[in-house]
Amino acid sequence: MAKEKKGSGIQQAAGLIRYFDEESEDAIQISRGLIYAACFGFSIVIYLQHHGVWEWMADVMSGII
Repeated sequence: MAKEKKGSGIQQAAGLIRYFDEESEDAIQISRGLIYAACFGFSIVIYLQHHGVWEWMADVMSGII
């Protein structure tokens, strides 16, 4: 009969979980507020593009110049 290894998968994964769970001091730190602001700003840009505001602004600016 073949011998069974008990618990080997959990022990191997525990080292990887511990390795990736630690944060580096040298890593780039991005605040939660900055992520929210970037998402909000990107949403506004997409909304304005969808409703033709950018083309309207280009037409207005070309008339001024």
